Amino acid sequence: MSKCISAIMDLSNILIKRGNIFHSCKFENIDHCKYFVVMGEDKNRYVGYFFINSNITHSIKKKQDLLDMQMHIKRSDYSFLRYDSFIGANALSYIPKDELTMQLEKRLTTYIGNLTKEDEERLLDSLRRSKLYSAREQKAYFS
Repeated sequence: MSKCISAIMDLSNILIKRGNIFHSCKFENIDHCKYFVVMGEDKNRYVGYFFINSNITHSIKKKQDLLDMQMHIKRSDYSFLRYDSFIGANALSYIPKDELTMQLEKRLTTYIGNLTKEDEERLLDSLRRSKLYSAREQKAYFS
């Protein structure tokens, strides 16, 4: 393995971990850039993440179990945010770790920062109590 590839893999192992926040424009079925927060990696090297949204969509407001999984985060804690926002913890998205590493390498995705420890603990507590996720997802991404 070349030194360059090895350095990229080492960097991805440092950057791609729970609580890290990224910004990307490379999402299927989404026509704009978004922030997202990594929750974990499963045994098949798929990274699970949640989007950070400025608002809660109207359809989510109508379903209490989904609304309960919208975690408020404050702009004052995250300088990159324009407004207080929400982590949409009602829908876990996935990306192969190799793909995310390639996006970081090509600067298609950018590391932004980390959730505060308090927000990470609050989010994990909600996720572990939620009935929205299977036992496999709970173990792989929220343990």
